[in-house]
Amino acid sequence: MLTLSLVIAGLLLLLLSLAGVAFGAFMALDPRNREAGIFFATWWVPGAATALGILMQDSVTFTIGAICFVIAGVALAVERRGAQRDSKSKRTGSTGAKKRPTYEGVGRRLQDKIEEYRKALS
Repeated sequence: MLTLSLVIAGLLLLLLSLAGVAFGAFMALDPRNREAGIFFATWWVPGAATALGILMQDSVTFTIGAICFVIAGVALAVERRGAQRDSKSKRTGSTGAKKRPTYEGVGRRLQDKIEEYRKALS
């Protein structure tokens, strides 16, 4: 009975950790979240090792995976705190803020590029 419950717990933890890796990879597809997504996906890899340690009933694999998971979690928390601190300091100063292009300017540049492309094709 204990073996069956360990296998079920290991499978659930494995599914959770693989979902974490997949979600991190999905986050990494967006340029705004690329670094955070890669870090999040990397954080869940030791979780998968921990789950495999439970499934194989190997205490060494479980222990090393759990230690790596905790260390990666601390690193993720420290990195997120540093990123939030950096973004707050960047937001407070408005002197170096760039002026965003207007819609008309973007449309004009896009139209110019289309015309250049058409000339290059003909």
